[in-house]
Amino acid sequence: MRNITVSTLKFAITTISTLAFLWGGTTGKISGRTTDANTGEPLIGCNIIIEEIGLGAASDLDGNYFIINIPPGAYTVKAIMIGYTTVRMTGLEVATDFTTQANFQLATEALKGQEVIVVAKKPLINRDLTASTAVVSSADFEQLPVTEISEALELQ
Repeated sequence: MRNITVSTLKFAITTISTLAFLWGGTTGKISGRTTDANTGEPLIGCNIIIEEIGLGAASDLDGNYFIINIPPGAYTVKAIMIGYTTVRMTGLEVATDFTTQANFQLATEALKGQEVIVVAKKPLINRDLTASTAVVSSADFEQLPVTEISEALELQ
């Protein structure tokens, strides 16, 4: 009975060791922090993207991020955020079962744009109404040939 227990124990240890070796990870992880280059404050919602494979993440309230399930290899990782310069880190090595650190400091950038003017127009038919109504604005009232409000009501 004792020999069966010892041999069973040896078999179990061998099996568990073999399975642990076979189930080892095949991917790595990139993590880090994004901060403002001038103030050192964390950047919330900064996008970090691995260009070659399209995986990415956004930084949290503390500026921290992580990207998991990355095949081993060398990658170019970029950090993008509106109002800041884009920062690229090239040759970042990812190894199986290890975490590679990649911290980004982004400098502010002035956004250049054109002024866009939008003119609102009042629709001729209001589709929300189920009854007939008449709306007279102050501009309409000034153009009407009336001197009192009652005359404007009569015209309507």
